[in-house]
Parts: sequence; C-alpha cells; structure tokens
Amino acid sequence: MEIKIFSEQYRNALRSIYLESRKSTFTWLETSTYQLLDFDQDTEEERIHVALEGDDVLGFISVWEPDNFIHHLYVSDHANGIGVGTQLLETAKNLSDKPLTLKCMNKNDMALKFYASKGFVIASQGSNDYCDYYVMTNRL
Repeated sequence: MEIKIFSEQYRNALRSIYLESRKSTFTWLETSTYQLLDFDQDTEEERIHVALEGDDVLGFISVWEPDNFIHHLYVSDHANGIGVGTQLLETAKNLSDKPLTLKCMNKNDMALKFYASKGFVIASQGSNDYCDYYVMTNRL
C-alpha cells in the first residue's frame, strides 16, 4: 500500500468512495440527497492523502491544516480491515507536531472504536442540525 498526495486523477474514485461509504455507514441519517459532487465541496482547501494499491484507490484522509483537523477519513468497503485507515491516520499524524482533532458522530460505533484504538480520546461533545458528535483528539 502506498499513500500519495491528492491529484486530479483520483477525484472520481474518491467521489465514489465518499458517497458509497456515507450511505452505507450513516444508516441513522437521511442520505438520499447525498451526491458524488459532495466530495468536491466537502474537501475544498483541505490537504488530501490517498491510499493506493497499484491503481486501486482504497481510501482517503482530508485535513483542514490551520487547525490540524481531520475532516474526513473514508475507506472503500472492499478495503476495510486491511490497515488503510491506520496508514492514512499515521500519515496525518506525521505531517504535524500539533495534536490532531476530529468530530465523530456518537452513533458511529465502528469509527469511535477505531479512533480509540489509535489513541484518540473524547475531549468534548456537541450537536448540530443532524447529529450528536464527539470531538476527539490524539493528545490532550
């Protein structure tokens, strides 16, 4: 597996991963309005790294650099369980000496367990129009 910085050649694959993963994961939300182009808007001005196996795009992480905030970490359904998320997270950790933070929906048990296993802890909680969430950090 190799991690590369985003380039346009990966955009269509990342759009698909983002759409499919959100629809299959967020079963408690209304996802019928999600679209392929959401990826473009939701990652605008973020640093994106892409996980690849040969020409196969496995997943991505996007980070809002001013706050070292992980905005998105998604892995293709066919690549779950092989360490893609771990590799992407390690890439983000190694690019800054500031703590990483993220928001994770409190109903997303799989993601909460993943982040906890990687040393993230809940720093606070909040809510918005569609969900309750935890703010997590890898260092307090």
